[in-house]
Formats: sequence, C-alpha cells, structure tokens
Amino acid sequence: MKICQIGQLKIGEGKPKICLPIVEKTTEDILKRIQSYEKYTYDVIELRIDFYENIHDEKQVLNLLQQIKKQTNRPLLLTYRSLREGGQLQLEDHEYIKLIETACQSHSVDMVDIELMSGNVLVCQLVKIAHQNDVKVIMSYHDFDQTPDVHEMKKHLESMEILGADIGKIAVMPHRYKDVIRLLEVTMEMSQRLNIPLVTMSMGEMGKISRISGELTGSAMTFASGGLSSAPGQIPVEQMNILLEAIHHD
Repeated sequence: MKICQIGQLKIGEGKPKICLPIVEKTTEDILKRIQSYEKYTYDVIELRIDFYENIHDEKQVLNLLQQIKKQTNRPLLLTYRSLREGGQLQLEDHEYIKLIETACQSHSVDMVDIELMSGNVLVCQLVKIAHQNDVKVIMSYHDFDQTPDVHEMKKHLESMEILGADIGKIAVMPHRYKDVIRLLEVTMEMSQRLNIPLVTMSMGEMGKISRISGELTGSAMTFASGGLSSAPGQIPVEQMNILLEAIHHD
C-alpha cells in the first residue's frame, strides 16, 4: 500500500486511519464537537464545511479554521460536499475555488477534498491551489444510488491519480452483497496498481464490512461516528477501534 504522510501520520501504513466527521452548523457547536472528540482514539478530523451556516463568509470560514487548529493537533480535512454528491448545498465554480483557496492559504488545513466529477479543468485548478500551499488532496467520487460496474470504478480511481490526487476516494451504495464484494475487489486490485493510497467504502448497513476491512483490501482510511454521522453506515468510533485492532496484523 502506498503512503501519504501528514506530519507523523502515515496514511497507507498499518491499520486504516480513523477519520471523525463534523457536521455541526455553527462555530460554537463545531468547537464543542471537537472538544468532545478528545476522549476518543482517532487520527483525522473532517470538517464538512457544507453544513456550516457561514460558508459564504470568507472571514468567518478563516476564523473557524484558525480556531480549530488552535484547539486540536489532529490533521484537519476540509470537505465541501456538493448537492449532486449528497452534500448540503451547491456552490458555483468561482465560490468553490475561493473556498479551497481560503482554506489552503489559512495554514490551518492539512487536506482538502476535491470532487472528481467537478470537471477536469476545475479539478486541476483546485489541485494546483492545494499543492502550492503544501495541502494534500483527497479526490473523491460518491454514488448514493448504486455501485457502478468494475470498469467505471477503476476508471474513476485512475483519473484521480492522473489529475494529481494524493489519495483517491470512492463511496458507493450497495443493493446486494455482491455489490460490496465488487467494491472490495476493485479496491484490492487498484491499491496494488496505483501509486496513491485509496479510501473506499460501501455505504449503509450492508456495506459495513468495507469500513473495517481496509488493512486486508487496501483502503487506507475509514470514517467513523463520534456522534452525528455524515454518511449511512458509519460505525461508532469506540467500536471501530476494537474491530480494527481485532483484525490487525503486524
């Protein structure tokens, strides 16, 4: 498995790293949620900025990111999830660029999520902004309706590497257990073929096995719940730690 290093954290080595999402709407509630996470063992915080009530206010966003950085030493992943991929709102392209620019220049963000389906031109602009500021890129694709066929999932992961992703991410919805197995097989094959770490998950109750089997199949990070979930099927972080340790191999 390939490695993406952020400080001392090596994503792609050993057990899958645990990311806890934050979906609160106000600065106060976001900071309270981070404080509540201190009792847990985890590796990365994901701020789902599309939930934030002041997402359109550049100064408020900057202030929030700086406060988060002061409050925790965990790597921070900033994620704007568009409406078309299950998020809370749809930004115009220029707004998306400005948001990523503000985050990357804040010196408070370690990673940004960039949606693959935003289009190659926009994706390349966003990747360039991130990398110019030494911020890693998780490039993502989500399908809340189905699990695409093997060829399509492979194509998306290959495109992510070509477009400059530091980590490639796919999250899909299964309708039967064969869908889950298909995702796991794609993950195993592509984690060996590509030169970037992968993060994959099959959502919902049916797909829970994909959230804990990453060390076996090649998925380098998993998203758990520390309260409110950001996607269906997320496992509480306390259980996640037990499950990952149970199947860990040295």
